[in-house]
Amino acid sequence: MDFFEFLFGKKEGKSKEQSSSQVGQPQNVTNPKPAQVKFSSIDPVEQFVKESVSDLKKHASLDTKGLEAEAIYLAAFLYMKDSYQIDFELDYISSNLLKQIPSKNFSVSDKVFNYMIKYGEGHYGAEERDYGVNGYKMNIQMCSDYGNYIKNYFIRAHKIEAGQDYIHFSSPRNCLWRNGVKTTDSPTQRDVYYKFNNGSFEFMIPPYNPLVTGQVVKKTDNTLHCESNDGKRTFVFHFNGSLKPECLDLIEMFRNDKGDMVSYHKTLEE
Repeated sequence: MDFFEFLFGKKEGKSKEQSSSQVGQPQNVTNPKPAQVKFSSIDPVEQFVKESVSDLKKHASLDTKGLEAEAIYLAAFLYMKDSYQIDFELDYISSNLLKQIPSKNFSVSDKVFNYMIKYGEGHYGAEERDYGVNGYKMNIQMCSDYGNYIKNYFIRAHKIEAGQDYIHFSSPRNCLWRNGVKTTDSPTQRDVYYKFNNGSFEFMIPPYNPLVTGQVVKKTDNTLHCESNDGKRTFVFHFNGSLKPECLDLIEMFRNDKGDMVSYHKTLEE
């Protein structure tokens, strides 16, 4: 696994408290015996991991690579969940369960990795645990917009509702351009997701590219021009005849911080 994969986490219900009670019968009316109640409980972090792995299995077969990414993103989510960067919900997890887990606490989030060994069905071990415990902390510290990567992951891996209103653009071909000259033409499948809402836009390409947000800055009969909020990306959406998803033929992503452009095409042909 290369450093890029490690950096971004890709080396790629409800809480229930079961209780039983035994209530003694009063010996007399004036001095009844108090109820004797015994509780059985599970660590909320363990329940969170258990339910997450169960949901993950609904969308993909478990393997080591997938569980490594899962553990890293689960731990990062718990650490960052009460920050402004986490603007989405995990609809497969009870909000009451999440409220029981404190955020901004690495010791709490670290628990994810031991529980992943327990619920990883033999695909996740001590080596992956030791790698992940350090990995998610590095991700949080080194990536200022890591919340977007986390959201991207849960939309892709857990199909959370936050991703249901994105439009899918399937690109079987993508090209790299520098100074207007095409340097790479790759027949590689990329699944692009985007949405527009009242002049704003969101754009992502799982699993590597984070969620990008910004504003629509220009509109013509056949194009939409968008700028990311951080100024690092400019997008031009090219439509054929009408500004409708089914008419979208080409997306150009100008990487202003890198000085190049990547184009995503509807077909393999020129």
